Amino acid sequence: MRLDLSRAALSDSVRDTVDYAALEAAVRRLAETGEFKLAERLAVLIAGMVLAFDGRIRRARVAVHKKPAVMPGTREVVVEIEHNRR
Repeated sequence: MRLDLSRAALSDSVRDTVDYAALEAAVRRLAETGEFKLAERLAVLIAGMVLAFDGRIRRARVAVHKKPAVMPGTREVVVEIEHNRR
């Protein structure tokens, strides 16, 4: 994520930063309850969720790692996307 954290750095207060635990829980719920054929789809949905979660977040970069069942010789495939707030 990209956002201005200078206020949080000065105040040392959780009110001035992102609620990382709540965001992680929301992303985990999405990943665990949704059914996605493509890692690309999951990555795009997570990025949108991150930007919608807190208006201070200007950019979300998401990497989805998966072990492809159809490619047993491949350890993992990684899809990385980046979305910016308009």
